[in-house]
Amino acid sequence: MDHPKKHDDVLLKDLSALIREQVNDLDDAARRITQKPVVARLRNLQSTAYGIDAPVVLRRAPLEHYMLEWKELVRGKRGFLDKRAVRFLCWVPEVAVDVRFLAVVQSSGIELNRRTLAGLVRSCHCMWESMPRISPSVEAVRGLLLRYRGSDRVLDRWQAHTEALLASDGPRVMADKLVRSGRSLPSFIDKWRIEPQSAFFRRVVEIATAACRSRLDRLNGHPLVLFYRDLLPWPGWKPSAFKKEIGALILHNPMDDRSREAVQRFILHFEGLGDPRLAANRVKWAEVDHRATDRLIHWLSQENPYAFSEHVYQQGKGWVWKQKTSPWDPLSFEEAEEESMDDGRPSLRD
Repeated sequence: MDHPKKHDDVLLKDLSALIREQVNDLDDAARRITQKPVVARLRNLQSTAYGIDAPVVLRRAPLEHYMLEWKELVRGKRGFLDKRAVRFLCWVPEVAVDVRFLAVVQSSGIELNRRTLAGLVRSCHCMWESMPRISPSVEAVRGLLLRYRGSDRVLDRWQAHTEALLASDGPRVMADKLVRSGRSLPSFIDKWRIEPQSAFFRRVVEIATAACRSRLDRLNGHPLVLFYRDLLPWPGWKPSAFKKEIGALILHNPMDDRSREAVQRFILHFEGLGDPRLAANRVKWAEVDHRATDRLIHWLSQENPYAFSEHVYQQGKGWVWKQKTSPWDPLSFEEAEEESMDDGRPSLRD
């Protein structure tokens, strides 16, 4: 029993010695600090106190500052842009696609990194609708992208598929990749790092949607799910383009009973459309081809001509009329790609 006690005493002695050593070091540090003049010890406090009443220096925000540099260069008052300005302005679409800016970038010798190139590609996509079909700006950005020699998986993919990103027919090529990808729309965006709010990607969605509609009765598996779950409900549609697509969908021929049911179920439960027979929804159908509206109303009347209202009992009120908007439940694609019908299509669950 004596040995453990002796061992504990040794540990306590070591700990005491360590504490004394630390205390001595702190005392030495305190003496050294107090030996310095007060001004040297409190230099930061002194400068802060002097600056309390000093006039505030207003500095321009980075975008304002770099935009001013760009405007001065355009007016001939400046001969160059510094690296930070170039890298910042690559993310300003109206500047980044200007051939004068791209000429400065090409001649500057500045090595463009991943972020800068991503800004240039994004800017091209944002300005897609305002650029000519054969655009010198897009060609210049394509050349800068191909010049990149770094190691980045996204840029490697972009370099291998410039025809889908930076070519006049790029939206069609990218739309084809989307329909064939087996991915959801968010997953596809993440893979390609495309700006989802850009005019380029909006065109991709429009083309992919039209492609799915063109083979509506033959649509199965992933394209069917993509069409109803991701493409049609996509929030980035221009209202006029979406209404035009809905009109074309309703008027599509040929259309079998299964496709017709899916179209009706989507429309009746989609917040931006709904049953066109109801007064509350008429404004939503204002831009849809009237022939499509009439056809849909004809379908709905065949399915349930009394779909407007029904008698229901409400406690305290008795029997009242309640509006019915749809005889069907919304479309559901849970595990749809695994649960197939005999014809190979995902089941549209009831």
